[in-house]
This record gives sequence, structure tokens and C-alpha cells, in this order.
Amino acid sequence: MEEKIQLKWYEKRQGIKLKDKIKSEQRKKEFLEKQNLKKNNAPEKKQLSSKRIYSIQKSKFVKPLEDLFSAENIPEDAKKIIEDFDKVIESTHPLNSKQKLLLPRQIRSLSHFLTDERGERRLGYMNQTVLLSAYVHYYTWWNLVRLVRLFSNIDKNFFDVKDSSVFLDLGSGPLTVPLALFLSRPELRKKCITFYCLDISQQALAFGENIFLSVAARLKCEPWKIVRVKGELGSALKEKADFVTSANLFNELCDDFKNPPDFLAKKYTEQILSYLKFENENARYIIVEPGDPRSARLVSLMRDSFMRRGFFPVSPCTHFCQCPMDGKKGGKWCNYAFKTDNAPTELKKLSEKSELPKERAVLSFVAFQKSKAGQIDGCNCFSDERPEFISMRITSELIKLPGGRSGYYACSEKGLLLVVTTQQFFSGQKIRVLNLQKKLPIDSKSGACILEL
Repeated sequence: MEEKIQLKWYEKRQGIKLKDKIKSEQRKKEFLEKQNLKKNNAPEKKQLSSKRIYSIQKSKFVKPLEDLFSAENIPEDAKKIIEDFDKVIESTHPLNSKQKLLLPRQIRSLSHFLTDERGERRLGYMNQTVLLSAYVHYYTWWNLVRLVRLFSNIDKNFFDVKDSSVFLDLGSGPLTVPLALFLSRPELRKKCITFYCLDISQQALAFGENIFLSVAARLKCEPWKIVRVKGELGSALKEKADFVTSANLFNELCDDFKNPPDFLAKKYTEQILSYLKFENENARYIIVEPGDPRSARLVSLMRDSFMRRGFFPVSPCTHFCQCPMDGKKGGKWCNYAFKTDNAPTELKKLSEKSELPKERAVLSFVAFQKSKAGQIDGCNCFSDERPEFISMRITSELIKLPGGRSGYYACSEKGLLLVVTTQQFFSGQKIRVLNLQKKLPIDSKSGACILEL
């Protein structure tokens, strides 16, 4: 008995009609029937040829589409600013010789304050001059390394905004996100943008604005209009925003709440939506959080919550289906990493002096766009005209498998994949592969579908 075709909730949100889905499923069925007919009716020589093609497919029919962390896509002037970011800070907030000597110790103390002592800290810690200075010299610099790398590689269409657009950065601190956007997207530097920066620390906002103006001067660009707003998430603004950003905000806010993550995801979603200009049919929001299981769980839940409100994931997702790496207990969580070999030399020296060396930069994120069904390229989980292809995002580094094999975990419309291959991929790569298998085997350990390339 054939399974009854029904619309999923996210398909209803997209405005998909049941009859269109039925037609799509029929096309898939017809395609598979044709493949089977060709295979059964082909002479022996043809069958051998088919096996050969299938063998070639494993190595040849893999098309890289996108890399989230390619250093080649970072603008050259941005690379120079990041490499010499300590000099930028020095030009706006110089330290005397004693303060420079104490800086590594203060960074190490701040790290303890933000990690193993996080339950005792207050959210307004950046109002303290010493902690703020340590934060900017270490955390802001490392966050720029992560965010500029990411923002430089997200599809340029996501940043295609009109002139005179209004941006809002939530939990802006020393304006790390506005700085990262200004450095990574030269096309945005040419736009007349008003950037609201919301944070509970006025001192951090002022510190960041001075750095932002210094960076704009070094790049010989007109700076955006920065509007500093002292307040917490939920504080009223004079204007609605076309584009909202947040980075490393919710992992701190969660410390103050005892509520479950699904409740928090819905709450934060409603607060963010209250800032967006809903008459803008292409309103956007990007959330970036640390790549730990708890933060990734919240990001996944917010993905689901935003989709229910008519927003769709542009990146890193390759589909609109349920997140297969949602961070539930015992399961995989969605996070991406890159090696820090190319990080600024002085930053790595400072990290070592502070006894906080970094070999990998890790993050979890989702970029959302309010859009009509079918407008977002590459994201489709029900009407693929060519069902023999699978689009996926590599979500892990190389994994050693039993039997001397190796592979990677990947996210796709088919769910979690375990890609077994001798080819080299990188965390964050989006690829499309040719797959003619009717049913993929299941890995007993992870529950992932096994795809051999």
C-alpha cells in the first residue's frame, strides 16, 4: 500500500500546493522506474558499462559548490587590518608598559571568568575597564578572525541590501559584528547604512565605535552611521531594521535562565522579529554562536522557530527539512571549524602567553531570509527535478572508520550522512554528488545514512 502524500508544516509555510507535491513525487517515481527499466533491459555489455559509470561516479561526479572558510575570499585590505589589529587598538586605546606586561594574565583571568566561573559573573562585566581591554585584545580579535572568514564566504546575495538600509546588532559589545561586516564585504562599505548597536555596556560600545572609525579611516572609506543604544534585548528602538545580526549573545543570556531551550528559542525569536521591518520582503537575520553542544542546540531550535514564521535558512543549510544535527542528547550538533594556521602572528603569540592557544576556530550559525517559496537557490527538500543528485554540507573534519577507511559527517535533505571516501573535504564545504542508490545503508553507531564516494 502506497504511503499517502501530505504536506509538511514547512511546505505549507512556503505556500506549496498539495497537487504540486504530488506531481513532484510522481516525477521522482517515473525517473526511478526508467532507471530500473534501462538496467533490466540492457544487454550484458551495457550492464558492464553501467557498472563502470557507477565506479567513475564515486570519484568524478562530485561538484564542490561552496566553502564557508576559504581564506582566498577575504579581501586583501581586510587581511591587513586583521593582521595588525593590535596596532588598530593601540591607536585608539594605548596601553602603558605595565598594562602590556599584565595583559596576558588579565586575559587568562577573563577566560576563567567567562568559562568555569561563568555562573558567578554579571552580564555587565564589560563595564570594567580592565576586563574590557582584555576582551578586545583577545576575544574581539579572535572573533574577527572567525567572523570575517565566515562573512567573506556566505553567498553575496545574502548581503545584497538597498542603499540607506537599517542594520541592528544585538549584544554588540565593542562592535565586533559591524567591524567584521565592514571588513569582509567591500560592497557594503559603499552603501549608506545606519547601524544600531545595542548593548548593556555603554563603555564597550564607545570603545568599539572608536575602533570602527579607525578601521574605516585605514580603509579610506566613509564609515557607516553608528547609533549606540544602551539597553538589553527587548529594548525599544526608533526604527525597524532590514538586517539584524547577533554573535555570541544567547550563550551568555542562557546563563540567567532556568527555562528549557525550546522555550528560550521561541522567546528570542519573537524578540528578534519585533525588531525587523516586516514590510521588507527580504528582511534578514544571522545568528552566530560558539560551536558547543548547548549553543548549537539553541541555534537549531531557533532555525525551526524562524521557519515557522516564514523565514528560511540561506546558509549553512542545503534544505528546508528538519535539522538532522539538532544537538539533542546523544546526537550530533551542527558546528563548523577551520584551522588557525593563518591567524595573525601577534595574536597567536598573545594567546600562547595567556596560556590559551587555539588550533581551531569553531562556530554554529544560521543565516535567515524572509522570502517567497522557491526564491532561495539550492534549498529544496521535495521537488528536486534531478533526484539522482544529493546536495550536502560537510559538518566534520576527517573521521577514521573501521577497516582502514575514512570519511566525514554531512548534513543533507536525506538527513545525517556518513560520507565514506578517500577524497579530501573540509568542514563547511557544500558539495553535490551523483547518487543512483535507491536506499542508503544505515550506520549502526550514529544512525547516519552511509554514502560511499
